[in-house]
Amino acid sequence: RSPQSDRSMATKSYLTADQLKRAAAVIQPPRKPLDGDESRVSEIASDSFSIWLSDRLLERLSIHPDWTASGAIALGSWSRKELSPKSDVDLLFVGDEKAVLRLTQDFAKQGLKLRYRMPESMDDWTLGVEPFDILALIGAKALNHEVESKLTEQQSKIRANRKEIRKMILKAMTAERDSRAERFDSITNYLEPNLKYGSGGLRDLEQALALRELFPERFQTPDDQHAFEVLSYYKRFFLLVRQRLHLSEGSSDLLTAPEQAALSQWLAFKSPRDFMKEIQKGVSRVSFYADWVFEKARVKAAPAARTASLKLTKPRDLFRALKSDPSVLMQNRVRTHADRLFQDATKEEIDPRMLGRELTSFIVPPFDESMAGARAHERSLVALFRARLIDHCVPEFRKIVGHVQHDQYHRFSVDAHILQALRELGRLAQKPREAGKLIEQVKSITPQEWEILAFACLYHDIAKGRDGDHSVEGILVTEKDLKAFGKSEAFIREVTWIVEEHLILSSAAFKENPASPQTWAKLAGRGVEGRRISLLAVFTIVDIRATNPDAWTPWKESLLSQVVSNLENPESKNAITFARLVGKETLGENRSGENWVEKLDSFLISMVPPAKLSEDLQETRDFVRDSKSTGDLAPKVVRTKSGQTWIRFQSTLDQPGLFAKFVGALTAAGLGIRHASIHTFEETGVYDWFEVKTEKTPSQVQRLAVLGLAQPTSPPSLPLKKSVSFDEISLVSQSKDEWVVSFRGRDQSGALLEAANRLLNAGAEITWARVHTWGRQIDDVFGIKPVGTVEQISNPEKLLQSLRL
Repeated sequence: RSPQSDRSMATKSYLTADQLKRAAAVIQPPRKPLDGDESRVSEIASDSFSIWLSDRLLERLSIHPDWTASGAIALGSWSRKELSPKSDVDLLFVGDEKAVLRLTQDFAKQGLKLRYRMPESMDDWTLGVEPFDILALIGAKALNHEVESKLTEQQSKIRANRKEIRKMILKAMTAERDSRAERFDSITNYLEPNLKYGSGGLRDLEQALALRELFPERFQTPDDQHAFEVLSYYKRFFLLVRQRLHLSEGSSDLLTAPEQAALSQWLAFKSPRDFMKEIQKGVSRVSFYADWVFEKARVKAAPAARTASLKLTKPRDLFRALKSDPSVLMQNRVRTHADRLFQDATKEEIDPRMLGRELTSFIVPPFDESMAGARAHERSLVALFRARLIDHCVPEFRKIVGHVQHDQYHRFSVDAHILQALRELGRLAQKPREAGKLIEQVKSITPQEWEILAFACLYHDIAKGRDGDHSVEGILVTEKDLKAFGKSEAFIREVTWIVEEHLILSSAAFKENPASPQTWAKLAGRGVEGRRISLLAVFTIVDIRATNPDAWTPWKESLLSQVVSNLENPESKNAITFARLVGKETLGENRSGENWVEKLDSFLISMVPPAKLSEDLQETRDFVRDSKSTGDLAPKVVRTKSGQTWIRFQSTLDQPGLFAKFVGALTAAGLGIRHASIHTFEETGVYDWFEVKTEKTPSQVQRLAVLGLAQPTSPPSLPLKKSVSFDEISLVSQSKDEWVVSFRGRDQSGALLEAANRLLNAGAEITWARVHTWGRQIDDVFGIKPVGTVEQISNPEKLLQSLRL
């Protein structure tokens, strides 16, 4: 049965309506919330409620006139005293066939569907049946005296052939368990667990307890006894939850969010979160011990004996044991002895520096190892967590065990997510190509940086579930532990920085504009620069994949790659520095520097030295604000370290032809224009920058520009330079407020001035421009106000015709 069918159908109960009402009063919760203490197993009344249900079911069935003749034998949950109100009723009939047919048909008409079979041979009830049917026979219960002797006889025959039968059953169990793990390996088993079929649920419990009965000689030690005490406790706990769940209107086995709220209140938990944390702790423990039972039933006696005889006398022995043998058998042995060994150890034997070294050896990926070495590392890493040694290395880890985030994005509980993050880190170290476009960032990680990333993975969510920001709260835990481990201050600084900022890069890439200097500046302001860019990029990949593998998509890979590339681009450093400078609020009252990053042409910001640009912007704003100022600021020339020459023109009053005037002044001075960024702001007036080709000094360029501006103002209509031609003049976009026109062609003297004059003669008012020259090509783009009457504005073709003349 699939999870979907469990969700959509509610099995009809064998109880009558009156009995269902009575059942709600009969079933009783423990006196106080359950806490995982197996010594409290007697407080869980699921067995007694199952007996009450069994009595009601037997009362209903036994009144049928063919009941005795049918020879009924209880199987499954009924025979195991695990009945719930909506359990399937499984029966084996060994009596009169006609009586069985009448009985089952009559109850089917009443709405009670019985799952039943009859033996092919009354001499051998195992003939032609599946291994699970034989297992059901072993624990079957006769429902009337007439068939008790027959059942006992058949069970004796099974025990006589016990050696072969139990191997067959173990093989079938293993296959069924593997298949079930694939079906229920989904978000639902964390957010809305399936109490019966999910990993660590009642089916795992049932099979583990059955294997103890089939292989009793394998489970004889006191340590084994503890494991079955835990399993017995959770069998009662989960059965009680399922029994109560069956009395609701919901599904038969899924612990849905609404049901969680009701059950947590019935069981006296403070909140549904506390209740689900206890459920997930139980699921984890049952899953582990079920794995252990299966392994111990499969493994031959000699290897199991070697594991059991290994001496564990000091905490360090536990780590070494797992390194040499990470099997589930060794995990259980370490798990069983860890508490006692750590409690009895001397201070020297549990020196935090020793714990730090051992922890490092388990969690840091062997990036230079073979594939086999990487797999061995992952096995030992998983063993560290499943053996609960991680709790002794990082005591705060206990607080996040079972903590579930109730959304459809987080696939795992927090403790499982942290383990998954460390596993993903190891896989990425082994296969950098898994990072896609960010492969070079992964390849660049050094051995010391892999260690930083490993500890960041371990601690980044250590404070989940507490009040306040878990990233900030996690710093305190991280710093305290790493100091005790003997890590250097520089190491601690980098790990705690990732813990605090581990979400910032993904937020910038997926929720903001990754191509915006404002975004880059924000990241740089939080420390995302230098080697930290690659470190945080790799961590972000790991965190996403460990949260939910389906969330790492080509779209996210592309956006994350884009923001990382922008941050690593040398030209972006100017933009970041500029944003920092103007972000200090020195450029205006009640205005953040980020607004200026948005306003100015990003190419200008990336090219002009940020200190020069911010200084000039401040000077220009002060000049415009000064009521005593008259005229315009003189042109300013800036020479960059790479040899580029930029010149700024300013005019407090914007007017038609001004851009052409600036271009004409530069052209007349013999300065070829490579790029232009023009702006008009309320705070600065016209604020235009041009990059020019020249061998002259900045002071010479400034004098020439001043002379050019001193020439008489150009008339409204300028003669066109017929020698200049463009390959293409096109409309890039249009709206009721703005047209964007592009001039493209080969680089030629006077081309920009020609484009400006054509726009001026056509009556166009330029509001902004992006002028770029590369190689022998130009691409000049102008934003202009729509030209003409209201009727003409919707059709710019007339303007384009005039520009193309």
